[in-house]
Amino acid sequence: VISNVRNYMNTFHDAPFLKINDRKILKEFLVKSGITDYRNKELTVNRVAQAFSRIPYENLTKIIKSQIIVNADSAIRYPDEVIGDWLKWGTGGTCFSLAAAVIAVFDSLGIEAHPVLADRYYGVDTHCGLVIIRSEGLFLLDPGYLLFIPTLVPEEKTVVVDTGYNKIELQPEENCRRIRLNTIVNNNRTYRLTYKIDPVDSITFYRAWIKSFTWEMMTYPVLTRCSAGTHQYLQGQRLSVRNNRGIQRTVLDTSSQIDFISLNLGISKEIVNKAFGVLNYG
Repeated sequence: VISNVRNYMNTFHDAPFLKINDRKILKEFLVKSGITDYRNKELTVNRVAQAFSRIPYENLTKIIKSQIIVNADSAIRYPDEVIGDWLKWGTGGTCFSLAAAVIAVFDSLGIEAHPVLADRYYGVDTHCGLVIIRSEGLFLLDPGYLLFIPTLVPEEKTVVVDTGYNKIELQPEENCRRIRLNTIVNNNRTYRLTYKIDPVDSITFYRAWIKSFTWEMMTYPVLTRCSAGTHQYLQGQRLSVRNNRGIQRTVLDTSSQIDFISLNLGISKEIVNKAFGVLNYG
C-alpha cells in the first residue's frame, strides 16, 4: 500500500534517535493509522498527529529500561522501539521519546520537523515539543502535553486551542522567541510551561533527554491520555478524570492502579506489572 515510503526515508535528520530505520514498523504504523496516501502534506500532518493522540504518555517503559541497562545513553528508546512497542504492547513514552518518534515519522514522509525545548517551573529544558516547517510558518505539536492539533505559532496575538476537556492558551513573548502555555478550565488560567520556539540541534535535544532520567518522576507512575473528550491522568496513586462537565479525583491502591492502566489506557498488563515490580524493588 505504501510501496514508495523508502523514497522519503531520512530526509532531514541524521541523528539515529530522530529517524525511522525499520520500514516494516513504519508501514505497519501508517496502515494501522489509516495513512495510506501522503501526497497532501497538510492532511498527512494532521493524520500523523491524530495517530499519535492514541499513543499514551507513560513513563513505565522508561522506568523498566532505566533499570536493566548500564547508563542513560542505552536507556533511550528510539522511534523504532517506541512505535514497535505501541503496536505490540500498547505502550507509549514520555515527552522526549514521543516527540522524537513524531519527528521521525514526519521525516520519513518528507515533512520537515524539529525539536524545541521548554522550561517548567521546576527547571530549564524539562519538557519538549516539536515544530513543523511549512510555508505558512512554524506549527507546534506537543505529544507530551497532549497538543495534537497542529497549531500555527502565534507571532502577536494569543491563540487558544480547545481540546474538548480544557483550553490550551499559547501566548507569544520576547518577539515570539518564547511561547507561554497556559491551561484554562472553567475560566481559571494556570501557567504550565514556556517553549523556546527556536528549534534545537540534535545534540542539545539529546542532552536534555539524558538528564530526564534523573527526575523524581522516575520513582512513581505517570500516565496520561485524552480519548473521546475525556482526559485521564494518573500520577502515583492519584487519578484524575476530566471532561467538559467536570473532574473526578480518586486515590488508587497498587492493584487498582495496575487494573486502570491495563484496562483503560490499553497497556499490556505484563508491561505494567514489570514496571511496578521495578518501582516496588526500588
